[in-house]
Amino acid sequence: MNKVIGLTFASAFVWLFSQGLLAAEEMSPEQYAARAVQFVKDGKQAEALADFNKAVELAPDKPIHYRNRAALLALTKQWDKAITDYDMVLKLEKNDPATEFNRGYAHVQLGKLDQALPDFDAVLGAQPDNERALRYRAYIYAAEKQYAKAVQDLTKLIDKNPSDPESYKSRAVANAAQAKWSDVIADYTKALEFNPKDLESVSARAIAFAHAGDKDKEISDLNAVLESNPENLEFLRLRAQAEYDKNEYDPAIVDYSKAIELKPDDPSLFAARGFARLKKGDNGGAVEDFSKAIERKPGESSYYEARLYLYTEQKNSQKAIDDLTHLILLKPEETGLVMRRADLYLNLNQYEEALADYEKVLVKDPKNIAAMAGKGEVIAKKGDRKTGAAQLQEALRLATDPKEKEGIQAKLRAIGVGPL
Repeated sequence: MNKVIGLTFASAFVWLFSQGLLAAEEMSPEQYAARAVQFVKDGKQAEALADFNKAVELAPDKPIHYRNRAALLALTKQWDKAITDYDMVLKLEKNDPATEFNRGYAHVQLGKLDQALPDFDAVLGAQPDNERALRYRAYIYAAEKQYAKAVQDLTKLIDKNPSDPESYKSRAVANAAQAKWSDVIADYTKALEFNPKDLESVSARAIAFAHAGDKDKEISDLNAVLESNPENLEFLRLRAQAEYDKNEYDPAIVDYSKAIELKPDDPSLFAARGFARLKKGDNGGAVEDFSKAIERKPGESSYYEARLYLYTEQKNSQKAIDDLTHLILLKPEETGLVMRRADLYLNLNQYEEALADYEKVLVKDPKNIAAMAGKGEVIAKKGDRKTGAAQLQEALRLATDPKEKEGIQAKLRAIGVGPL
């Protein structure tokens, strides 16, 4: 958005005529201004500023001198000082769209968008077709998240100049912020008509296709981007995800593998490839990938949960217990994890560990029926059949769910209490 505002000194002084250098005390404000213009042309900015200052001092009621000095200050990026001079111009001379535009631009350079907006509004009030003012106002609207207004201004620009790809791209960004994906796709498609090799538009359209759910077109655009830059990590990841979403697990695994080569320390890439391998039925490869993800980010619970699922499927109870132990450390308030570990300990006949876990659950939730029943079963299996049966019967008394009741009755029968 930063376009240099050129000095307009020549037009400001078309009415001046050349004179020889006069003694300082004999020079008029106009002569100081004329000499300042020449200094600017010669690249002597400090001398030019001194002469513009003198012109302002001698003729403080003439807006032209403030305007000229502001132009030099803008050229040297002294935006605050330029704004002060623009203020004086507008104080002395109302309804000056050019100065309002320049002041608005200076506010934009300082990041003061809320102060720039009224200036561009004023310019467009006087000159509704001012394309530069429309473009800057659209930029401000977008920056302030007034995306619908930004789209309106950009549409006006497109109506005036339908062959400008940048306006379509800017409008696409504003539409994307409103999740209007069909409009985003249409705008980027139009921009690509003027510049088919614009990979920025191709990649942005690919993302829009992803949001719109059109995986085939998303992959087509991503192919074009990756053909030009095969080591673009972001778009390798996007294409792999699109392939995964289409249940095309083999190409997804290939793309994730390429991405891992580019960034081998990224745990999310290993996890993503692990899920693709899991979907393909390669449980061993999936375990390997989730293990690598855990090595790189041991505090991420989702990686343990994925590997826990695989260990459970493989009936590898001891490794499942290990992952549950990590998860319990990461999520100490989740009693369900402690219950799962207790049940696994029970299945492995590790009664002391199972009993400790059931009791941990009951400390936090004294009326947890499953924990009460599990504790009773463990006590019975440890040899205290009477106490275990009493614990199970108390759980049965409190249970309301028919399936839960049926499970407790089965446990009682298993320890020889029945019929129930």
